[in-house]
Order: sequence, then structure tokens, then C-alpha cells
Amino acid sequence: MSQAKQTAEKVDYNGADNLAMMSHAINYNGGLFKWVSSDIRPGEAILDFGAGNGEYANRFPAGAVDAAEIDPELLPLIKQPVYTDISTLAKTYDLIYTINVLEHIEHHGEIVKELYKKLKPGGRIKVFVPARQEIFSNMDEHVGHYRRYDKKLVRQILEDAGLRVTDCRYYDFAGYFISLIYKWLGKDGRITKESVIFYDRVIFPVSRLFDKLTGGQVIGKNVIAEAVKS
Repeated sequence: MSQAKQTAEKVDYNGADNLAMMSHAINYNGGLFKWVSSDIRPGEAILDFGAGNGEYANRFPAGAVDAAEIDPELLPLIKQPVYTDISTLAKTYDLIYTINVLEHIEHHGEIVKELYKKLKPGGRIKVFVPARQEIFSNMDEHVGHYRRYDKKLVRQILEDAGLRVTDCRYYDFAGYFISLIYKWLGKDGRITKESVIFYDRVIFPVSRLFDKLTGGQVIGKNVIAEAVKS
């Protein structure tokens, strides 16, 4: 979601409007929350890094997760304990998840190393980022993306931080081709409520079927990965 605290510098991020539009993506958001929460055990300490408008953090019971976010306009929307600088956190976590955040951070490898330090031994990190640089478009520029990813790059930054990757695959098969068309058409980078709802209700369920058929090994609009601190 929105860009969170960085190690060395901040970058401007003006994607709050896109966050608001994406709140209408019921299937998309529900699927990602299911992925995030699927293996959580009672009493585990959890951090949502780059919580944005609280789309995922707010789905947990009050006080069940900590949220890291720096955008002052978004902070009031998060209904969990919020921190604007993770270096001030003395605690460590069983699970850190970050959804559509690393692409907003220039030195993404350094921030993953910082997250590694906040994990307990055996702790997990779950990462979700936009995929494939060839579909980088005006939308990416509009929301402040530095890059899009492939599986190799995601695996590299996780392993460079000292993490053992347990899963790394593409996500949203059809979304890749929709995004490619979007780029070819030269759209201005903004999305509408109507387009989000149509994609979420009609195209996305079919796209996830193709993800399952291909095992996420062919192509997708995003990369989804999990890793463990050994």
C-alpha cells in the first residue's frame, strides 16, 4: 500500500486515490487477506509494513497487529497501533507482511534487511509486489513506483537479507495482459470505481483459475513470495 518509513530517505507517494478505488476490489482484497492470515497462530506478533489506509490491518481484531505507515492523511484510517518509524520498535515479530510497498522504496534491499532484524528466529515475511518491468506504465508513475519485479529479483532481495525463500510465484495471470493493453493504450494512470469492480468481479476470478493451472510459474501482474528467518 502506501510507502512506509525508509532507512535513508523518503519519496513522494500520491497514490491515496488509487487506494480508495482499490477498496472496491472485494475479491482481490479478500484473497490477499486470506493469504496473509492463513498460517497465523494464536498469540503471534504481526506487523503490517506499509499499511496504507488499513485495508488489511483493519480486518484483524483491534490490537491484534501493529501497523507501519508514514502518510499523515492515511494514519487516521488505521484502526490498529500505528508506528511511523519501525526503528523505534523494540519488539520483534512472528510475521511481517507487506503488500504493494517495496516498489515505492528506492533502496528496497536495505528496508528488507531492516525488516529481517524485526523478525523473531523462525519468523516469516510475506511480500506482494507488482510484476514485470515491461508493463511499467503511467499508472506506476502516478502512484510513485520505482520499479516492477520478476521472481528472480524478489528472491534475490529476500535472500540477500538473510531469509530463506519458501514460496515465490506470479499472481493474477490475466492482469498481466490487461496491464499490457493499458500501457499500449497510453492511459493516464488513474483508475475508476467502475473499472475496478468489473475487473474484480468478472476477470479476476478467471485469472486466479489460470494462476492455479500454471502454478504461478508463467506470468502474472504481481509477484507473491514468502520467506523465513532461519
